[in-house]
Amino acid sequence: MCAARQRLFAALTSEETFQRCDLEHLAAAARWPLPQSVQAVVSRDIRASIHVPNGCRVLRQVSMDRVRVLVAESESGPGRNAATALGPAFCGSPAVVGPNVPLALAGMSLRWAEHVLTELGRTAQGVHHAVDHPAGWILAHNRKVAESLAAALLEPLDACTPLRREQLEATLLAWLQWRAAPEVARALNVHPQTVRYRMRRLHALLGQALSDPDTCLALELALRSRCFPQLPHAPR
Repeated sequence: MCAARQRLFAALTSEETFQRCDLEHLAAAARWPLPQSVQAVVSRDIRASIHVPNGCRVLRQVSMDRVRVLVAESESGPGRNAATALGPAFCGSPAVVGPNVPLALAGMSLRWAEHVLTELGRTAQGVHHAVDHPAGWILAHNRKVAESLAAALLEPLDACTPLRREQLEATLLAWLQWRAAPEVARALNVHPQTVRYRMRRLHALLGQALSDPDTCLALELALRSRCFPQLPHAPR
């Protein structure tokens, strides 16, 4: 039964397209009737014993670093309550609830929730909703497009060492959010002069791209697709 449900979970959240008859066959083997719609819930608390609310059906998958849950649409119709009710089961570790979507888009709901969980970092607490982080939709909806965007826009950084590239990308993402060296320095816990030095290097590598608003928006999306933790608010 457990293996059958794992196969069903994998099929429902795959980026590949499965025929309805194949999904029904997997669902029958798993004894988990296919719902009209589902929501994904993701958390890092893999030790949590999830207490499922009455009338709520779930599929779950546990990996080395997080637990993923698909919550079936309840008989009373779609909504955020059933999925949100799972949040307290994660013992204070942050949980992200994906949007309620048709069954065919289960993978999108899961990827969106996972991206937001990564963005939140390990200091976040409580239950969060993916729809409150709209940039994640673009990145979750088509991961290949996001990866291609990142590769194209950040190609000038390919000549850097991996460590230098990581530092420059983190600085650029913070700069796109704060636009001022003191705030970026506080967010990254470095000296403002370090930020200014890195930004001079980025301007040399990226040129006029940093002066164009549309390109800056695309750069921010590209950097977010690399799954950086969300930067903390700079102290006032």
